Amino acid sequence: MRNRLVIIFLALLSIPCIGWSQQKYWIFFKDKGYADNEKYILMEAEKENFSQRALSRRAKVLPKDELTGEDDFPLFQPYLEKLNSLGIKTIIQSRWLNAISANLTMDQINQIEKLVFISKIKPVSQHKRDFPPQPSIKFLAKPQVYKFDYGPSLDQNEMMRVPEVHDLGLEGSDVIVGMLDTGYDYKFHEAFSQLDVITEYDFINDDSTTQNEPDDNDVSSQHNHGTYTLSALGGFKEGQLIGPAFGASFLLAKTEDIRSETPVEEDYWVAGIEWLERMGADVVNSSLGYNDWYTYADMDGRTAVTTIAADKAVEKGVVVVNSMGNEGNSSWYHMIAPADGFNVISAGAVYNTGELVGFSSRGPTYDGRTKPDVVAMGSNVYSAEPSTTDGYRRVGGTSLSSPLTAGVAALVLQTHPYLSPFQVREALRETADRAQNPDNEYGWGLVNAYEAIFYHGLFFNSMPEIFSNEQLGHLVTIKIFSKYELKTDSLFVYYAAPNEDFTELQLTPSQEQNEYQAWIPLKPAGTEIKFYFSAADISGDLKFHPHKAPESYFSFFAFDSTITPVEPPEEFRLYQNYPNPFVSSTTIKYDIIVPASVTLIIYNIRGQQVRKLVDDEYHQQNPFPYQKVWDGRDDKERLVASGIYFYRLKSGKFSSTKRMVFLRGKSEY
Repeated sequence: MRNRLVIIFLALLSIPCIGWSQQKYWIFFKDKGYADNEKYILMEAEKENFSQRALSRRAKVLPKDELTGEDDFPLFQPYLEKLNSLGIKTIIQSRWLNAISANLTMDQINQIEKLVFISKIKPVSQHKRDFPPQPSIKFLAKPQVYKFDYGPSLDQNEMMRVPEVHDLGLEGSDVIVGMLDTGYDYKFHEAFSQLDVITEYDFINDDSTTQNEPDDNDVSSQHNHGTYTLSALGGFKEGQLIGPAFGASFLLAKTEDIRSETPVEEDYWVAGIEWLERMGADVVNSSLGYNDWYTYADMDGRTAVTTIAADKAVEKGVVVVNSMGNEGNSSWYHMIAPADGFNVISAGAVYNTGELVGFSSRGPTYDGRTKPDVVAMGSNVYSAEPSTTDGYRRVGGTSLSSPLTAGVAALVLQTHPYLSPFQVREALRETADRAQNPDNEYGWGLVNAYEAIFYHGLFFNSMPEIFSNEQLGHLVTIKIFSKYELKTDSLFVYYAAPNEDFTELQLTPSQEQNEYQAWIPLKPAGTEIKFYFSAADISGDLKFHPHKAPESYFSFFAFDSTITPVEPPEEFRLYQNYPNPFVSSTTIKYDIIVPASVTLIIYNIRGQQVRKLVDDEYHQQNPFPYQKVWDGRDDKERLVASGIYFYRLKSGKFSSTKRMVFLRGKSEY
């Protein structure tokens, strides 16, 4: 009998202590309650409640006629009214879960369970935040060899090869990142002076300010955690802190109340991610997690409500990145929700040496899937100090490895905006350093931003630039990137005026690295000109830009006042070749200011002619600059020896000579 009493007592300990007091619960409805003939009307009407960006993002993963569905419908009003009549006050409504959260007494639970439209009732999970202790690590000053000075934030970026991506001119622009956290002190700190915040919302206090507010009874440290994560992802202050995606735009959701009497609760998180998705977020970072009232058996990708909501967001086209949790040294040990999601990118933590940090939660999920997905630096991560204008500090936890990973996801989407969340996850995992042998400590390994952006092949920078000239027409330029050599005879811009078919023009290199250009001929002022690009590399990869061209295209109006005018060159000019020295080929550019005959000849160090690149060619117009490529061969197509060579441009009385160096590859001897 005594043993039986002990068993009963232990069982009671596992049930939330409710008694006569209130406890927060989820109340799930069996259906949305709408008749079939109402659903189509609602589906069309709901499109008006989404940003165009959200609908465009959904179109990447959903059929065009199913961009909205029943899970987007509002909750059935008669159900809500019935609960209201029982004295139940709704805290959060979730369309995706078809549920509300509310504080309930045992009496109310008994009444609700009798309602035919209720499917189940379960406690709202909680999780109290803690910062794991940070070991004292000596950070050695390193030479800054990149475009930007990363200061003390170099390690967290360099580990993931982010500076190499920044050097290509990529920083997350045209990507919208949503944040779920405690609040954000971003308005006065120098690291956020360039931050583009689209909008923000406080789900705890139901207002539009996410930094601390005295009227909301925020404790002084309320917005600290969110400030750390936001700055690690999107901060920018040269010499101090640079985030991987500092050029992205941000949506900020405050969903976590850190007051000791109000534990972190998952219903605000669910409301936050539904809002971020509707507002058009491409990537969502969540450095939050939940495990109270759950067991390890619930970490199966199907049980926790935040996990269900996170995977629902992915199904609608959002890349969701979540911290694994800091439970590696505790009895729980494994990830916490929603890191167990089937399609959530879960991030574990490593030191700057690449070694796993002990507190980083481990996999597998209860149903046997490998977790984490990837790891990033999560100890002594350099971040902006809240409540200061120029202070910084080192903080740790998978809470920091997650935004660093999300920043790289934004870089991948900037380069390939048409990718689905599943393809972004694939790029991150398959280019990480343990991809060949993933495990439940490091997952697929340390994130590699440079390899990840090229995983899906060559790409264009987001938007072309357009310049106009009254004699020549419009100059369009675009940057094209590939790990492989581009096929020069496959680089094209296609243009068309109204009622015209597209005409093909070959792109030629401009004076900037990776940039290509072409002149679209003169059209009457005000004419709409549509255009798109194509490029291929020697690996066989062929891409169009925009991705769905010619159905999608760019356009401008001829000689619109917003287009930058460009003047033709005022003098003959010969440019230094690029690259120099060179191994396989080099490009020589030159300007011609009037129709003229020109010659461009390469000589060896003895003054003997090696190759005539231009033979008295008559240039009738000047789509500047002209250019020729030399492949290191003479007039008889024989490969020349390594050494110093000269090239001379002559046109009438103009003559200019420059020096270059050819380095013949060993395999060519």
